[in-house]
Amino acid sequence: MLIRRRDLPEPPSPSDDDPVLEHALTDLAWYERARDRARRWHWFTELSALLTGASTVVAAGIQAPPAVTATLAGTAVFIGGFRQIFNHTERYVLAAEAWSRLRLAIRRYRLIPEAERDEVSRQRLLEEVEAVDATELQGWAASRRGVAPTPIPGGTNTGSQLPPS
Repeated sequence: MLIRRRDLPEPPSPSDDDPVLEHALTDLAWYERARDRARRWHWFTELSALLTGASTVVAAGIQAPPAVTATLAGTAVFIGGFRQIFNHTERYVLAAEAWSRLRLAIRRYRLIPEAERDEVSRQRLLEEVEAVDATELQGWAASRRGVAPTPIPGGTNTGSQLPPS
């Protein structure tokens, strides 16, 4: 199901004296763009696969010229391979998980009054940004290798874990 949250207010821009928050917001924007792009590709490939698959059956059923039926079938096979190679679904999930974790970390950080944000709170935010980046990269690499990701020391692993065999 497509979920859109357009009613959220725009976050205030970071002050120039908080480079950690600025870094976190830059990463958040990148994950948002990656998530949205992967979601659009996911929907496009899924709908294209459904359309070409159904059209192939209809073309065969109405005894369309063989060239039309073969073209539709070939397109359906191509889209299936495209989905396997680029796996926009997995990319969408990884980017959405990273975006969600980062957004929550930034929100927690912003709940601390600006005057009370010390090095410990900045360090905690920076560690969460780095953990999100590492987890997302690990999940992407594991999906490329076809294996389950392993937990990152000191970070929370949000990647899907396969049970031990």
